[in-house]
Amino acid sequence: MKLDLNEVLADLGVAGSVGTFQPHWDDSEASVPDVPPFLDAAEVARNSEFVCLSRPITAMLQEAAREVRQRPALLHLAWHCHQLLFHHLDYDGQQMGDWPELEAALGENAGCFYMLVALGVVPLMLEVSKTRNIPVEVTRNTLSRFDPDLIQRYRDQHDGKGVGVPVRVLYWLRHYTAGDLYCLGRMEYMVRPFYNHVHVYRNIETDEVLALAAEGLKFDAEGYIDVEAKEGEITWTSRLVTEGESVIGCPISPVGHAVNCEVELPLKTWRPALLPGDPVLDTHIPGGGGMTPEACEETHRLALEFFRRYLPDRPFKGIACASWILDPHLEEYYSPTSNMVLWQKELYLFPWPSGRKSGLYFVFGKDEVDLATAPRDTSLRRAMLDHLAEGGKLIAGGMFLLTEDFKHFGTQYYRSHWPPAVMRET
Repeated sequence: MKLDLNEVLADLGVAGSVGTFQPHWDDSEASVPDVPPFLDAAEVARNSEFVCLSRPITAMLQEAAREVRQRPALLHLAWHCHQLLFHHLDYDGQQMGDWPELEAALGENAGCFYMLVALGVVPLMLEVSKTRNIPVEVTRNTLSRFDPDLIQRYRDQHDGKGVGVPVRVLYWLRHYTAGDLYCLGRMEYMVRPFYNHVHVYRNIETDEVLALAAEGLKFDAEGYIDVEAKEGEITWTSRLVTEGESVIGCPISPVGHAVNCEVELPLKTWRPALLPGDPVLDTHIPGGGGMTPEACEETHRLALEFFRRYLPDRPFKGIACASWILDPHLEEYYSPTSNMVLWQKELYLFPWPSGRKSGLYFVFGKDEVDLATAPRDTSLRRAMLDHLAEGGKLIAGGMFLLTEDFKHFGTQYYRSHWPPAVMRET
C-alpha cells in the first residue's frame, strides 16, 4: 500500500521535513517491499557481524529493526532513505545532513534508524567487490569504521549516549558502493584529480622537488590561506606564469606555508611532476589512533600495491590529502613527537583554504564548542582547547607524496633538500 509522504512525516513527528524527503518519494513507494532486506533480522545480523559490531550494539539494532518493521510509516521512510542514499545518486548527498532525528517515533533507539539504513551498504559493496575480485578482507576493513569511529562521533553529538551514525556523513557511503573507496591499513583511498592549489616540479638533475602556488591565491603574512581573514590581513597574492622556457612562481615550503617571493625554474631541468587535475590517490583518514610511522608507511605501501593490482585502469601520480590533521602548527600546540606530526614530516605540506577551527567536528563531534565546558579527556582535546583559548587558530592543510618518492619514506625527504638550490641562488 502506498503511503502519503505528508502523513508519514506527520505520524513520525517530523512534519517539517517534507521538502527534504520529497524527491523520488513516488519512486520509492512504487518499489517498497513488505520487508526491506536491510531490516530483515537475518540480514541485520549478517551486516552487523561483517562490520564487527559488538553484541550489545547488534541487539539494539535488532530491536530497532523490529520497531521499524511493525510501523508502516517508519518502514516506508527507511526504504526511501535507502533508495535516496544508494540508488538515486542525483539526490544531493549534502541534503542528507538535514534528515531529522526520530526521537518522537523511536525514543532512545532513534539513532539506530539511520544506522540500519547505512548498514545496507554491506551487500552492495560486497557485490561490487566481487566483480573486481577484491579480497573480502579489504571490503571488511573498509566498512569497519562503523564502530568505533562513526558510533563515537554520533555519541559525541548526543551527550555520550545512543547508537547511530551522524546523518551528515551518510553520503560518504556512496563511494563504497561505487567501488571507488577502499580502506587499506590505517587509511582510505580513491583515485581523484589533484587539487588546484599547487603545481609540483622536479629537478631531473638533482631530484629536488618544489611546489609552486597556483595563480591568484591570497595569502596572509604567515603564508596561509585564511578564509576568515579580515580586510588588511591578506598581504599578498601568488603569481604563476610561463615565460619562454621557464616557469615563474611563489615557492611553497614543505612544512606547509607559502613564501612571499618568486623563483624561476628553467623547464630544461625542472619538469612537471604533479599538476592540478592529475590523478592521485586521494586519502581519507578515519577516526581513531594508531597512526604510527610504521602504520602510515604500511598503509601507503598497501594502497600503491592495491590500486595497481585491482584497479589498473586508474593510474595515479602520488598520494594526496587535505585535512585538519595536516595543520602545520600541530607540532607547536600539541607535540612534535605525536604520530600525526611524524607523518607530516614525511610529506610535502602546502596551504589549504581554511577557517580557524578546523578539526573540531572530528575531535569533538561538533563544529563549535564551549572552551570552558568542552571535554578535556584526551591530550589532543586539551591541546586544541588550550590553543584556542590562547587565541590560536586550528587550520587545515594539504599534502602530497609522489609515487616515486615513497621509497624515501622515513627520511623526511622533502624537508631534507629545502630550500632547493634555485632559491638559494636568487
